[in-house]
Order: sequence, then structure tokens, then C-alpha cells
Amino acid sequence: MDFLLNGKWPGVITVQHLLFWMAFLGVSSYIYVSFFNITEAALAMLFMLALNIPVYLLCFKKLVPEFYQKARYGEYVRYTASLFVISSLIRILVEPELFSAFKSTDGKYLFMVYLMQAIIILVPSMQGISKYKLIAERELSALSLRKKEADMELLKSKINPHFLFNTLNNIYSHSYATDGSSADLIKQLSLLMQYTTYEIEKKTIPIERELQMIAALSKLYQLKSNRKLNIVMNFESSELTAIVEIPPTIYLTLFENAVKYSALGRDEKAQVSTTLSFTPSAAEFTISNSISEKKLTDDASNYRGAGLKVLKMILDREYGEKYEMKTDQNETSYSSKLIISI
Repeated sequence: MDFLLNGKWPGVITVQHLLFWMAFLGVSSYIYVSFFNITEAALAMLFMLALNIPVYLLCFKKLVPEFYQKARYGEYVRYTASLFVISSLIRILVEPELFSAFKSTDGKYLFMVYLMQAIIILVPSMQGISKYKLIAERELSALSLRKKEADMELLKSKINPHFLFNTLNNIYSHSYATDGSSADLIKQLSLLMQYTTYEIEKKTIPIERELQMIAALSKLYQLKSNRKLNIVMNFESSELTAIVEIPPTIYLTLFENAVKYSALGRDEKAQVSTTLSFTPSAAEFTISNSISEKKLTDDASNYRGAGLKVLKMILDREYGEKYEMKTDQNETSYSSKLIISI
């Protein structure tokens, strides 16, 4: 089986073809010689092979790949049955006219024709099906191996950040007594790294976890700047924030884009305001930002476009028509409102 699953089945199938035809020709020769002399037997076999070799190849190369492998079993059965009937009729109607030893009323002759045609159709069909299953098993085995390797790589990728988080926590503890602002910076950075390493892999997370990350990112921006930044967060205090779950980074992406496009930290007039509220049927997240006169770099513009594109893909996949994104822009501000049904 290892020989087959290692991708060497083409050679095995070729050997099977050769063995079958050697056996088939040997038995057919013995049968035909019992009907004819050597010359007539050779001519009769040539006629039989001229008909059956195409039938054999048609079953192996066309019917099995085109119908069986695509799970079109009803069509596969109909076509193979039709091929059996047609090829048998051709032999029964033509061979007695060409070779006098064959008689269409002879029970032995009819049995021989039906048996040969059944073998010519069943054997290549079985070979084609076995080839298909061997390929599927090989691909499944390779997929399983790749999954194990991916799981191992994922585990390794988590080990290094784990040590980094411990190191950051140690630095935080050390700096807390001497430099409170640096300690807070390290703490918020550690929270965001944990989020991007672990939480982002989950399909959904509680809304409150997303809000915590927005607050952590906001503090990082505040600590990065030497002055107070105009960031307003008005999140409704509700138990729903711990119950309702959303895909990770949904709100965080909107917050990051707002910060970048407002030039927060570079423009003294920049401001970002965000709110979260609940209705009986939806969670409504609104964020607005000023539009800075300072020009954004091309990288920042591309970043925003890519982020919003990914965001829309996630929302379409997870919610379909159960969400609504509203945007509004004027000369001085830009706002987005994301409404998700709950």
C-alpha cells in the first residue's frame, strides 16, 4: 500500500492492463481455436479485438473519470449498460455473417459473447475506480501529513510569543515602580500582542474583548504622544457586551482606520469619537473622525483600502444580509456605522 500511496500507481495500473490482456487473449485464443482452424480463429479474434479494445479504453478513460469520479453514478450505470448491450448486439449480428462457425442461435456462442463483453466492460471499470480511490487515499494521506505539519508550526509560532509575553510582563513589573508611563505602555502592548496572537484565530469573540483592545490601542496612541489626544469612547454599559460575539478585529479595524485618517498625534485638531449601543435586535457601532489637512502617505491609503476590503469580506461571510454598513463624509469629517443583527 505504501508503494501505491507514494504516487507510483501509474506503473501498477499499467501492469494490471498487461496482465489482463495477456490472460484475456490466452483464454480467448483457446476458445476461438475450438470453433475454427488457426487462420479463421486469428481473423475472428482480430474482429473481436477491433471492437473490444475501444470499448475497454472508453470505459477506463472516459466513463469512470467523467461520471463515476464526479459522483454521477446513475449516468455511469446507464452508459456502461448501454455499451454492453450495443457491443453485444454488434457481435451477435455481425460475427455470424463473417464467420460461419458462429451461430446467433447457439447458446454457447451467446454465452461466450455476453461473458466477454461483461468482462471487457467490468475489468477496466474496476481498474479505473481503484485508480480513483488510490489517488483519493494518497491525497488524503498527504493532506493529513500537511495538517500535522501545520499544527506543529502553529504550536511553535505560539511558543515564542508566549515567552515574549512573559518577558514583557517581567519588564512591566520592573518598570512599574520607576516609570509608570513606560510600564503602562508595556502593559497595553502586551495586551494587544496577546489579542493578535490568540484571539484573532477564533471565529468569534465577545464584543467586550474587542472594546478592551480598542481601549488598549487608544492608550498606546495616548502614551506615544506627548499631549492629550482627542479620543472619545462612549460604550453602552450592558451585559450584552459579554454575551454577543463578533468576528475579531471588526471594530478594531474601523478604529485603526479612523485614527490614521484623522492624523491623530500629528494634527492638533484631529479627533476620533466612537460609540456602541444596543437595540432589541442589533448592535450598533458608530465611529467618526476628522479629516486632516495633512496628506496621508500612499502606504497609509493602501492600508486603509486593504483593511476595509478584508472587513467587508468577513462581514459578508459571517452575516450575509444580516448587517448594514453606513458611511458619511463631508469636507471635515468621515463617519461609519456598522449595524449587526443579534
